[in-house]
Amino acid sequence: MSAIYFASGDSNAKVEYQTISSTITQLSQEQSERLHDRISKAQLEKLHECFKAMPNQVVGISDLRRILEDMEITFSDFTYTRLFLKINQNRDFMVDWNEFVSYLIFGFQEEDPSSQKEALILPISTAPTVRKTEHRSAVCCLALLKVKSDQTPLEDITETTNYSFGGEDSPENSGMWVTASHEGQLRFWSAHMEPLRSAVSESIHLKVPTWILALQALSDVSIVCTSSTERELRFHETIASTFTLRMVIRSLPYAVYCMSYAFYNNGKTHSKLILGDYAGNVRILSYSPYLRGPFQAKPGAALVELVWADVLRGRIPLLVPREYINLHNELISCVYYSLHMNTLFASAEYRNTKKYRGRCPGLIMVSNDDRNNFRIPLGVTVFYVSEIKNILVTGGPDTFVRIWDVYISSEPSAILTGHNGGIVAVFVQPEENKVYSVDYHKIIKVWDLEEHTLLQTYGDLVRIIHHSETDIKYYYHSHLRELMVAGRKLISIKCCPRVRVDLTDGNTHAAPVSVVLYNRLFRNIVTCGLDSYIIVWDPWSGRRKIIMKNCHTKMIYGETIDIEITAACFDPLEQFLLTGARDGSLKIWNYNNAVVVRNMSIMPDQEVTAVIWVVDRILAMGWDRQVTEFNDVEGREYGDPKKWSKFHTDDITCADVKLGEGVVTATYSGEIIFWKLETGQPYRRYNVMDPKRFIELKLSRDEEKQSRRSKRMSSFAMVSRLSRLTSMIAKPDEIKDYGANIPVSVQAVLFLQKRPMTKDHGSVFISLDTGYIQVYSHHQHGGILSQFYAVHKLGDCVLTMATDRKNRFLYTGTAFGYVKVWHIVNYCIPEAEKTHVCMPRLRLEFIFLRKELFLPRAKRILRNQPEPMLVSSYKGHLKAINSIGFINLPKIIFTGSHDYSCRLWTQGGRYLGTLGTVLPWSKLTPFERAGEDNRGYRLPPDIKKVASSTTLKVISGIQYSSTLKHAKTTEEREDDRDVEDTTTNDLKTMFDKPLKEPILGKHFALPGRSAIEQRIELDTTQLYIPVYTHLRVYPSEMMENLPTPPIISQVKAENYLNHYMPVEGKVDPNTSAINIREPQPLARSRAGAAGSTQQVKPRKTGKAKLGSKSSKSEF
Repeated sequence: MSAIYFASGDSNAKVEYQTISSTITQLSQEQSERLHDRISKAQLEKLHECFKAMPNQVVGISDLRRILEDMEITFSDFTYTRLFLKINQNRDFMVDWNEFVSYLIFGFQEEDPSSQKEALILPISTAPTVRKTEHRSAVCCLALLKVKSDQTPLEDITETTNYSFGGEDSPENSGMWVTASHEGQLRFWSAHMEPLRSAVSESIHLKVPTWILALQALSDVSIVCTSSTERELRFHETIASTFTLRMVIRSLPYAVYCMSYAFYNNGKTHSKLILGDYAGNVRILSYSPYLRGPFQAKPGAALVELVWADVLRGRIPLLVPREYINLHNELISCVYYSLHMNTLFASAEYRNTKKYRGRCPGLIMVSNDDRNNFRIPLGVTVFYVSEIKNILVTGGPDTFVRIWDVYISSEPSAILTGHNGGIVAVFVQPEENKVYSVDYHKIIKVWDLEEHTLLQTYGDLVRIIHHSETDIKYYYHSHLRELMVAGRKLISIKCCPRVRVDLTDGNTHAAPVSVVLYNRLFRNIVTCGLDSYIIVWDPWSGRRKIIMKNCHTKMIYGETIDIEITAACFDPLEQFLLTGARDGSLKIWNYNNAVVVRNMSIMPDQEVTAVIWVVDRILAMGWDRQVTEFNDVEGREYGDPKKWSKFHTDDITCADVKLGEGVVTATYSGEIIFWKLETGQPYRRYNVMDPKRFIELKLSRDEEKQSRRSKRMSSFAMVSRLSRLTSMIAKPDEIKDYGANIPVSVQAVLFLQKRPMTKDHGSVFISLDTGYIQVYSHHQHGGILSQFYAVHKLGDCVLTMATDRKNRFLYTGTAFGYVKVWHIVNYCIPEAEKTHVCMPRLRLEFIFLRKELFLPRAKRILRNQPEPMLVSSYKGHLKAINSIGFINLPKIIFTGSHDYSCRLWTQGGRYLGTLGTVLPWSKLTPFERAGEDNRGYRLPPDIKKVASSTTLKVISGIQYSSTLKHAKTTEEREDDRDVEDTTTNDLKTMFDKPLKEPILGKHFALPGRSAIEQRIELDTTQLYIPVYTHLRVYPSEMMENLPTPPIISQVKAENYLNHYMPVEGKVDPNTSAINIREPQPLARSRAGAAGSTQQVKPRKTGKAKLGSKSSKSEF
């Protein structure tokens, strides 16, 4: 085991590099390196005194351990080495007091639950849904026929979750929207804005057109209530697609301006309809929803019509009225009744500041006989009450959003400023701790409920709605988490929608994941994405520890633009993170506190595709076609970078390093160059299209001209490179036609660290976009040793590769989202070094190797390729896998994909989870192998819908056994007949009469069994099995039409008018009103028929003739 020595004040300072990894053989018990859980206040003060007593107030690695042991804080050698490397952020192996305290603070920050709540995307991140209202005029009222009430009794309140199983989106649970325009037209819409039907609400007495003022849905009794300028309340029944006027209350003292409705789902509490009118009065109609209360249909009373005075007198016993006269001096702008608090809330606007001098009761809360005034200048336009949080949010003409405690009306707990117009709508998402507010200018702002900070400003409504439309209606659907906006158009905006766990497990990033890394020092996974985020995850608990946003940015025309992160790696001791971006910038991060330590850059606007960090040096390469070396020695890190010789003629796509030996770089045109790590000089050059040809290490004249031309055309090349990347990832189904003039690009390279530098050992794996992986030796006299096909679908290719610590397995991720594991122990090594492979042991671990009835496609494509052995193959993502990694001790594979997710798998292929999922996480440990238990493993929901039989078998870990039925021999048939005879005798005793032969009838005969045994041999030479070519198809014959019976022909020719006898005189309905006489025998002669006709003819009168004609016409 190699060791690295560092000069420090401690003469015994020695840190073994290999000990920082988690690849040790086995630890019986995990020992935590956390100090903040074990140090008390007295011990911390004593530690501070010890630091002050040291020279320069710094301690070395052994001094700090001695100080901690004096305080009875002990660690094992392995654990203490990890602890010291975590504390020593300056990388000088001397710890000062600031570093020590910072490490303690980081420990508390990791346990902060607020880091888990920070969202990756904005609350309103999806495009709104827009459609026309189909009204003649703008929508003036908007209501929702709910399935579930927004108010819930305290005993029924359950913990809310941020995910759903899709039931909320079903028509049975979503409800139905109702829109109304002033002329009385109502339209019903589904929850997803599909038109259902239309109706009209009008006065039954007045002939003048109505004018609708308010609309309210009484959901528990299926009633829609409208108020109009005629001072009427009309209650329409909406059961089973009907719209029937059930009740009308006329002659209210004032017209109703706003309405609200409160009910419980259990039906045990009286529902309440709250009415606010133009004179500042509030009236409440209360009734029991049992059997639909006063709206129950009764025979003989289709419509109940009465005046308001009759309601007060109790004419309808089931309807209990209550009035609050002169509650406000202005019209009521908004009302609400809380059943849980048994409290009425009513607000009004007071725009006349001279009259009220700013001391107006903007909102009044009435509980029994007690009144509380929330005094707000200019009054309150809208408000929202959250019983779960016990808060009240108000908004009015003064542009301020105020948050109140419901029981404290003296002053608000917070005032949110930022709007430039009066507030017209507010609502709260208590489960997300967010407040939404909309102003007069159609600007939506999202606020954090706890920190009272602005999260988002959404202004797309200004673009969608015409500026002349000012009277816009808003309604928040709490179950679907959608804000409905109604005017001339219907607009649906999703506000923090729940994750559909029946469709996905959630996302790790807000954009494709570009790089995933495992830090062996801190035992966490770091993911970098094209959204310019860096997120640190704890894979053992599934928690998100740290999130860093806007890591790489660029200022364009005064606007800050996020730059995609395309490459990343750790330093040799894995204390810092190096990231490279698409604009050529590089940053070194102390990612435990999200601090940038250093900024660097290669050529501007040239993407960084690979970064390598070795001792004292940083190597970066990308679209600038050369390797840039940065110094990492303290004191010389800010010098000019060193440019290695430029031998590449195209963009560098990937690179890798073998510590102490060399570096390999590959390009888009298929060039491979091996470099000496110490000197930076190239020593071998290959081309993947002709790997055995020797290529001299110098630029030819054509290559020099091409290099000069590429500099002039760099601006045009940027567009073409971006199109290459998009076509390769976004459109994997397009198959590239490789010809003589089209180069084969290299997608990934991998150095096997355990393979020696000899010409007989394959130590470098090169992945091509043709689907092949070439194996090279990085020896000076080496070259290509072998190649193998690494995919099973045409057009697919390997984009990323990884291996375990001992180079026993190769893990690959493809552009079609497949994860494959290859056994490479005996691949491309001398025969003398090959070892025996225990296949039963591999079959126990990899269910993919177990025999099946039919060869799956992944095995069938490799049946002529013995090495390397494919031990597992399954579809892990719907889109391309951009990065893959492996954790050695627990045997966990983690993949980052273009579908925004990073997923964890066992080495055998079981699905462990997606980082960032909203579902509960299965507990893992870094010291025990994952997947050892025999519990059932589930499939990712998105993969479950498209998975093949092989993927289902590998991920679930279950193989269903099935046997192929062969033709039986003569002896087996005789044995079966004996068994059948025995069974027949038993049936005869069980039933009265057995079935008689022939069972299938006399018109069907079973085909005779052929004497020659017929076997079906499937054609397996292609990628798929054309089963239809083996089906036996018999020629079709025309069906013979049966003859028509004579009686059918006679009946068809009959005329029923011959049997009709006209009526003379009056007909008694009690006797017989059918005048059809009995038909004569069919064998009668024509003469007899004519004679009978002549006998009837003289008895016909004029009326009879008219009747005959009319009857004939009726027939």
